[in-house]
Amino acid sequence: MSNSQAYDEITVASDGVTVTKRFEADEFPVPAIAFNLTSRRSVPVTIRLVDTVPEDVAVEDLGFHPEYGSEYWDINEDRIAFEKELEPEADYTTVYGIRATGTDDVEKFLTEPEIESVDPPLDEDEEDLVGGGDDAVRNVISGEADSVPGLEDEDDEDIETLDLSDPNNHDSSVEAPEESNAAPTDSEVQSGAVVATMAQEIRDQNVSPEDVKLLKRALDAVSEDDNDTGGVNDARIQRIQGDIADLRAYTDALEEFLEENGTGEDMIEEFSERLESFEQTLDGFEDEIQSATNTATDASEQVDALSDEVESVEGQLDDLEDEIEAVREEIGEGELAERIDETESEIEELKQWREQLSSVIGGGD
Repeated sequence: MSNSQAYDEITVASDGVTVTKRFEADEFPVPAIAFNLTSRRSVPVTIRLVDTVPEDVAVEDLGFHPEYGSEYWDINEDRIAFEKELEPEADYTTVYGIRATGTDDVEKFLTEPEIESVDPPLDEDEEDLVGGGDDAVRNVISGEADSVPGLEDEDDEDIETLDLSDPNNHDSSVEAPEESNAAPTDSEVQSGAVVATMAQEIRDQNVSPEDVKLLKRALDAVSEDDNDTGGVNDARIQRIQGDIADLRAYTDALEEFLEENGTGEDMIEEFSERLESFEQTLDGFEDEIQSATNTATDASEQVDALSDEVESVEGQLDDLEDEIEAVREEIGEGELAERIDETESEIEELKQWREQLSSVIGGGD
């Protein structure tokens, strides 16, 4: 994945520790937010760095890798904190990966982190040693600046326009001879004028003890590089080797992830199969719904037919009730009772006649 847009780095500093936060789209296998921590302290310090997670991003979507200090991160709701001890003059890089969807709006991740604490904090003496003066001296020695602030000679225009050569090149360092009959060349003046001026200021005791300490520290650092001609290159090689090792670790982690979850094509194929199965199930549901609809329609028609039959029966009952009522009107209540009495009398007479007949027939035998 590639993100050609460049984003500004964010730098914060406190108590001799500097933190640079940046977005890396291509340096790692996954997009990541990187933090470079640099300690300029002469003693080990413990730093606690706090960063804010965007509101629409769940902390579960952030990935921490063991090769980049995952064990030093602490997650707490919408805030994540990094706490680690840094060695003197140490550099350390830690990162957290973000999902690919997070790269749609990288700016929301590039908020300013907070250096919550540095333990132990700077005291006054250390503050002088890691202040801006140290940067000025280092910039002059490394060739990034023309002169040290406060040491320029306003009457010497040559010093103001000098460019320093690479301090790691031994041929570029020229001592200022105390006795010489030959006039110095322009290159000799350019390579040694600033150092000579600084040395003369020290001889004349025009430099405070604090500045002398700063110069000594800076020159000692350069001296260490001079003792090892490949110091800078070795450091770069070690950094590249470390980056390669980190990249391998990320690659291994990515391979493990792909082994467990498959590639994107595998996931798409699996999703397509599941979608096809869902569509088939949905078609089955639609058929069942259509069948149920047809059954409901038939039942509704049957109900309508039964309703018609019920209405017909009700009509017949009404007619029957009318006929019964007409019969009741034709046969009064008194007349019906008389007929019943007569019928009962006739039945009683018939019973008596049958008994007499039985007696006669029985006596003759």
